[in-house]
Parts: sequence; C-alpha cells; structure tokens
Amino acid sequence: MKNYFKQYAYIYAIVSVITFVFALFVNRRFEVSLSIRPLFWGSIIISLLIAGSITIFKKTWGNGVLNVIVGYLVMVPIPGVLKFMFGNYIFQRSFAIYIFGLIYAIIYSFVILYAAHKNKKMETKLNELLKDKDNTN
Repeated sequence: MKNYFKQYAYIYAIVSVITFVFALFVNRRFEVSLSIRPLFWGSIIISLLIAGSITIFKKTWGNGVLNVIVGYLVMVPIPGVLKFMFGNYIFQRSFAIYIFGLIYAIIYSFVILYAAHKNKKMETKLNELLKDKDNTN
C-alpha cells in the first residue's frame, strides 16, 4: 500500500500539471472559464486510476496477460472523467474519444514493451547466474 501511495503522489504531480495546462488551452481556445473543483477532483480520480492500473500491471502473481488486460480496463473510465472535467469542449466531435483511446493504447503498449524488455534482461541475468553456479559445482 505504501508503494501505491508513492506512485499516486508522483502520478498526481504529473497529472495535475498536465490538467491545468490543458485547462489553460481550453480557456484560451474556447474562451470559457472552467471551474477549479471538477479539475481538482478529476485529476485526483485520474491519478488514482493510473496508479491502480500500474499496481495491477506490476503484480507478479496470477496470469500476466490477465494482469495487463485488467490494468488497461482500470483506465477505461478516464475519458468519462475528462468529459466531467472539461465538459463538451474537448468532446465536441465524436472522434475525440477514439483519439484518447488511441493515446491510452499507445502509452500502454510502450509500458508493456518496457516490461517485456526488463523481464528479458532479468531472465538472461538469471540464466548467467545459473550457468556460473553449474560451472563452480
């Protein structure tokens, strides 16, 4: 649980900055005043969802593929939270939801590739240690 809150703190710092920069863009582009309360609560919810997704993804028990799928499903409500935060300004056209889905898929694919690379490196290191152990015996 301690690691979850540490991840949440880092993610919240990044998400809040991105949220307020995006709010500034919406404010300048559409000339509307956005309320701070939905932005604040939305960034908290998004940070909780992303931290939960990363925690599920990093779990070593259970099926790895199922962990990846469940970790991605945890992030599915994020576009709804964004709609709550920014109203219809960023979702004026229906393809915006598909763009956000594509962004999530690309980011999550990079995360999976990184994890696969890290696991492969760890596997080769463990194999080398086993070889060294067999050579010494």
